[in-house]
Amino acid sequence: MLGFVSGTASLTKKRGGRSAQACGSAVTRLRLQAGEPQPVLAKGRLPSVTAFAAAVLLAAATHSAVLEPVQALTAQDVRQLSYEQVKGTGLANRCPEVVSSKGKISLDKTKKYKVVDLCLEPKQFLVEEEVGRRRGESKREFVDTKLMTRATYTLANIEGELVNENGTWKFIEKDGMDYAATTVQIPGGERVPFLFSIKKLVASLNNADDGISTSTELGGEFKVPSYRTGMFLDPKGRGMANGYDMAVALPALEADGAVGQEVLRKENDKVFQETSGRIELAVNKVDPTSNEIGGVFVSEQLSDTDMGAKEPKKLLLKGVFYARILPSD
Repeated sequence: MLGFVSGTASLTKKRGGRSAQACGSAVTRLRLQAGEPQPVLAKGRLPSVTAFAAAVLLAAATHSAVLEPVQALTAQDVRQLSYEQVKGTGLANRCPEVVSSKGKISLDKTKKYKVVDLCLEPKQFLVEEEVGRRRGESKREFVDTKLMTRATYTLANIEGELVNENGTWKFIEKDGMDYAATTVQIPGGERVPFLFSIKKLVASLNNADDGISTSTELGGEFKVPSYRTGMFLDPKGRGMANGYDMAVALPALEADGAVGQEVLRKENDKVFQETSGRIELAVNKVDPTSNEIGGVFVSEQLSDTDMGAKEPKKLLLKGVFYARILPSD
């Protein structure tokens, strides 16, 4: 099981009993609350991505009669645009789309491949909060948020190895724009900053023995670095690698040796925290001629801890992705 513990990146059982498939249960719970029909999942499939993909297809089928057709933005279209054509339009924050939805990219187990131009574009940001119920009861649920960050939150140009280990294909992330500082606002006005990340992702592929098709799914764990680094100074000039050791304006509270120091200890002792996250992706479009794939993803991670001073919140991100599969040099 994937454990989210403040200040640590562990794979232990977490208080609350949530498992590594928490993404799936969260999406299923949200669908039930919305009154949407539940998809029938085949044995061995990742529930979270399958549910999200089914929801996308259901919405498209339901509203196809009233929505205007949207022109797909392919990778070739992006390459033909000039800087002036992209500037101020938000197109730089969009992932390319794959037009073809059928086909298969063959993989030879004796060879190595690489994933290039991986792009992840979140479409929905959810934060787990305590939601009040009747009779004074409360329940923790993922709630919708308002995005406060401008069009700079998409991860792009990510690349990594695609290797076969003991009969299983694995994607190992190596480089690229694999994190983005993002802030959302939850109901009530509180803002939640976090680092949208897939750094050091190791994802195993399912239904990809001899190639990647629209039935292929992959999922794995990644690392989320600290939102702030060692040289950052808070409003009172305190930092991890530099700055004051304590709040200079509160010497009496710092010197009492008991309650006062405990209250400010986390604020004074800045730490660089790396936590864990998990992402699941499902391929729903494949173009064998250009080796392009596209699909949907569901990611679960923690928010910023203010360098150890605050308890992080759990986030659930849902969106689309794009990538190309090429032979390794």
